[in-house]
Amino acid sequence: MTGLRERKKDKLRADLLGAALDLFARQGFAETTIHQIADSVDVSPRTFLRYFATKEDVVVSWVEESTAVFLTSFLERPAGEAPDAALLASARAMLVHYTAKAEFYLTIERAIASSSAIRARKLEMTSTLAEQVTAALAQRTPKADPLQLALYPAVVFAMLRTVIGVWVESEGTRPLLDLFEQAAALVTFRPVSG
Repeated sequence: MTGLRERKKDKLRADLLGAALDLFARQGFAETTIHQIADSVDVSPRTFLRYFATKEDVVVSWVEESTAVFLTSFLERPAGEAPDAALLASARAMLVHYTAKAEFYLTIERAIASSSAIRARKLEMTSTLAEQVTAALAQRTPKADPLQLALYPAVVFAMLRTVIGVWVESEGTRPLLDLFEQAAALVTFRPVSG
């Protein structure tokens, strides 16, 4: 059980996230300042900086959450499942998570699109996730071709980037899972031996 102090800290962090996302949605990421975010929660900018080193970190925290959904889903997949099926199922789990918080993720993805620094951080995070997934795939199928094991996650993450981009361009009107199924129908995975 968490103590009162931890609950207050968690609530303030959530309030700061919510305020930042609201401001990003209303006036844009670049136009929003740390001072405005802090003011909207009635704390000082210094307090904001105890929770997030930069306003980019507000966005990145949501990227971390979505990559954690993907990785957790992947690691929980049945051991004997084909690698492509496990990856595609994990991508769908992440997109279900996105859909459940659609307004948040639309705002986040718009902020990412507006900032080369955040795009670079998201790309780095996705690259780290791909490495983790590739390592997990290698453990699941130790005799598999390393090229296939590296390509499968790269292809699935490229599909996710493309689908999310189309979703954002449509202002969230095109269902993410439908877009993903359309993308998956265009890609063919060969079985991994081993």
